[in-house]
Amino acid sequence: MSTDPSDVYAIIRSGGKQYRVSPGQRLKLERLDGAAGDRITFSDVLLVSGGGEVAVGAPTVDSASVSGEILEQGRGAKITVFKYKNKTRYRRLRGHRQRHTAVLVDEVSLGEQTWTAPVADEPAEAEVEEVEAVEEDAPVDEPVAEATDETADEAVAETDEESAADPADNTDEDTED
Repeated sequence: MSTDPSDVYAIIRSGGKQYRVSPGQRLKLERLDGAAGDRITFSDVLLVSGGGEVAVGAPTVDSASVSGEILEQGRGAKITVFKYKNKTRYRRLRGHRQRHTAVLVDEVSLGEQTWTAPVADEPAEAEVEEVEAVEEDAPVDEPVAEATDETADEAVAETDEESAADPADNTDEDTED
C-alpha cells in the first residue's frame, strides 16, 4: 500500500510548539542539539495521517516517529526590546536574536509503514559540468578578428564632417540676434 508522500503528514511537538510536517519539508524549529548533517528523530508525535488512516495519540502515538536531517544552526532576525515607564526616567533597551535549527524531514513512520521523501534528480549540476568541459577545449590565445567593413567607416566619416559643420552654422545665428 504505497501513498503519495505529499498526502502524508504528522503533527509533532518540539520546543513547546506543534508543527505539521510532511516528508521532504524544510522547517525551522527552536534550537536543538546537534550539528549540521546530523540525523534527528522526533518521537513526540501527536498525530499521523497517511494511507487513508489517521492515528491520534493520547497524548502521543507510541509506534510513530518522524526523522530528518539538521541542515543548519542559525539565529533569527534581531528584535528590539524597549521598556519605558513614563515620568520616572526608566528606560531599558535590549536586543534579542532567537536561535533556531533548520531541519529537512526525510521520513514519517507509523508502526511498520514508512513514508519517505521523493529523491529529487539534479540535472542542473550535469549541465554545469558539460559547460566547463566545453570551455576547457576552447583555445585560449586566439586573436579576435576586427571588422573591415569599408561602408561602415565611410558612414562614420560622413557623420563626423556633418557635426563639424553644424557648430559653425550655430555661431553665425547667435551673432545675428
